[in-house]
Amino acid sequence: MNNPTVKLVQVTDCHLQNDPSQLYRNQDVESQLDQLLAHLKSTLPEETLLLLTGDIVHHGGPDAYRRLTAKLASLPFDTAWIPGNHDDADLMQACGERLNRKVIQVRGWCLILLDSTSEPDGRGSGALGQAELAFLTQALDQNSDRYCLIVLHHNPVSVESGWQDPIMLADADQFWRVLEPYSQVQGIICGHVHQEWRWQYKGVDVMSCPASSVQFKKRCDEMTLEDVPALQAPAYRLLELSECGEINSQVKRFNLAEDQNISSV
Repeated sequence: MNNPTVKLVQVTDCHLQNDPSQLYRNQDVESQLDQLLAHLKSTLPEETLLLLTGDIVHHGGPDAYRRLTAKLASLPFDTAWIPGNHDDADLMQACGERLNRKVIQVRGWCLILLDSTSEPDGRGSGALGQAELAFLTQALDQNSDRYCLIVLHHNPVSVESGWQDPIMLADADQFWRVLEPYSQVQGIICGHVHQEWRWQYKGVDVMSCPASSVQFKKRCDEMTLEDVPALQAPAYRLLELSECGEINSQVKRFNLAEDQNISSV
């Protein structure tokens, strides 16, 4: 029997360097991503859709994106990506081809992939801007008969952090005003914060995913790396979208040394 659920996996904030041997915050993020993708390939069904939700490259050039597209080509998964504040959106458009899709319709669901890198402030914030908000409105109008999941990089709600809240989605108020009339929006996933969160906000299930690179400690006034060993591991989020509009999801943390996973809801 054909499984009616839509299976997704979110990987975010890879921070790949232009030189693959260069560390990011003392972590070999290239190797971590390679091991994580190999694990996903060996454990997830081929019909899984892989979503890369920004900060894929850390101010890198085309070589980093080309390396990544080669890695993704070896996977059995349909894949899409969006930019984050550390990415070069123009290079992603040039290198990504099919990865750059903005709307993905699958079974009774519509995934709307947004670019939140407009109006950068130089510190990490970003916005959707009027053009992207207009696109979002159009996509929601055209998919009124489908449940919708919205995918973006910047978190559209507070994470109670003195340094992270100022660099959240800058036009979050406008974003939520756009969504208000559309009852088909069931969920939102984001990256950016390098932490696991799940909120019910204005009737919508909002989820952030920890990074494949390094994790930041929650509720800090200044940038602080995670110091709890169980929360330091690279992570990804699994989602199942049901035919009745429900979203089942869990974060899995990948133990690089032991190739084991610790799940949390």
